Amino acid sequence: MKHKLNITRGYFVKHFTSILLLLFLIVGCSEDFLVQKNTTSINEETLFTEPDDGYSLVTSVYAAFYYNVDYTLKGIWFTANFLTQDFHNEGSDTFWNTYEVPTDFSALNTFWIASYIGVSRANAAIPILEKMKANGVFDTDAEVDQLISECYFLRGFFYYYLASDFGGVPLELETVTDEGLHPRATQDEVFASVASDMELAFENLPWAADLDAEDAGRATKEAALAYWGEALMWQKDYSGAISKFDQLASKCELEEDFMEIHNIDNWHGKESIFEIQFLDYGKMNWGAYGVHNQWISSFGMPVAVSGFGYAYADKALYDSFETGDTRKAATVVGPGDEHPSDLINFEDYPKVISFATNGNGSIPATYYQDEDGNPLNTCGTADNPWNEGTRSGYYGTKFWRNPETCGTKGASWFMSSDNIMMMRYAQVLLSKAECEYHLSNETEAWALVDEVRDRAFGKLADASVVVPEPVESDLMKVILDEYRHEFAGEMSAWFLLRRSGEHIDYIKEKFGIDIPTGKDLMPIPQTQIGLNPNLEQNPGY
Repeated sequence: MKHKLNITRGYFVKHFTSILLLLFLIVGCSEDFLVQKNTTSINEETLFTEPDDGYSLVTSVYAAFYYNVDYTLKGIWFTANFLTQDFHNEGSDTFWNTYEVPTDFSALNTFWIASYIGVSRANAAIPILEKMKANGVFDTDAEVDQLISECYFLRGFFYYYLASDFGGVPLELETVTDEGLHPRATQDEVFASVASDMELAFENLPWAADLDAEDAGRATKEAALAYWGEALMWQKDYSGAISKFDQLASKCELEEDFMEIHNIDNWHGKESIFEIQFLDYGKMNWGAYGVHNQWISSFGMPVAVSGFGYAYADKALYDSFETGDTRKAATVVGPGDEHPSDLINFEDYPKVISFATNGNGSIPATYYQDEDGNPLNTCGTADNPWNEGTRSGYYGTKFWRNPETCGTKGASWFMSSDNIMMMRYAQVLLSKAECEYHLSNETEAWALVDEVRDRAFGKLADASVVVPEPVESDLMKVILDEYRHEFAGEMSAWFLLRRSGEHIDYIKEKFGIDIPTGKDLMPIPQTQIGLNPNLEQNPGY
């Protein structure tokens, strides 16, 4: 019998509830939302007797991604983009503009909780799976070894983003049996643990090419190598990082067309290394556990499309792209621009149609009409940009590729089932370029930068294209600019800038902003400090 860990669709739903109930007993969680039915007959001895039980156990670790819709949006996307100043928040969270994130910002506490739920589940799962292996539950050792490796990968993943956000955090590497009031490890110690977990994961994970199609989204050797190398870079082990990145050269490649990277029909494309999966029947539910979809997409759409427009782009980002850089259209649209995807037509969205007919409060209908009086098919116009409130009129497009979001094709409200790409091969190439730079191998570093720029300017698709020289001549500045233009609006830009150590000067040069001391890190959530007196707040908060 072939067993599956299908985190994309039916298997996930079938086994999710029972495994949550078991982990309630094992990990000792006290959250009421985990209690969904009578559990008196469930225990470790009765549940973990079949291979499917092991698969369900690992599925539950992946499920920590879905603790709350704010996990990926406000826990990772906000930090990765608002701190770069290339994106801003029109909602209540405008403090990102001044790096004065409050210690009681609830979304950071949500991110903290979700991450440690994932860590605790991985910690609980590993010894159970090892016991199942010893008891001969699985047909082969390789089968259970892969599941154990997925737990190591996921634990390392959660710690990678915890450390990227907060620096040092408590490092729990086994099931907590005491009161859990542990102090923070250092940032270096956390990334060293990430590297160790990725090393353990790599040994028994499959290569992506060996996964069945229905298993897309599970951890792979490629994903372990990429995060392993990134973790080593945080520790300034550049030679070690290169040795991991080098192993990906024969396994990964760039998309020839930058526009294809995030297209909805290209999930798990050849450039993608790891994606968070979402379910196509998920629904909006702010207070519930397990929201299996995301709202990064609609959060960054104009008010005239989604009613939000809370995350909008800075004009400085729009203006910073070099002429001919194809990444611009795929990253940000401005007044008068059509959306670059042929799936998206502004004029089709119900809210655009309504605004073009009735106006938007004090904003007249003409702001949303073309010269013939029809709904605009562009992102506003130069004379009448879609900049309601203090918005710039510029909006990110990377996660805005699905016409069903916001109801064009009948999808409910504004949630999206589209995957979120967390790691792709271009990041590996540019990270490796930075490694070579630090090792004074500038020729090798330039070659890697050129590889990414060739794709950006269309040379991979058309060999006759002449790619211009970068605006900057200093190699490190070129790499920083490439991080910015390659990953703006995705899930890593700020983390890459901060890891370089050049982020303070970079923001000063690009935006004239002095980052207050210590505010390049997120504050440890005040709720967690209140619960654990051994946690020390980051300096500056």
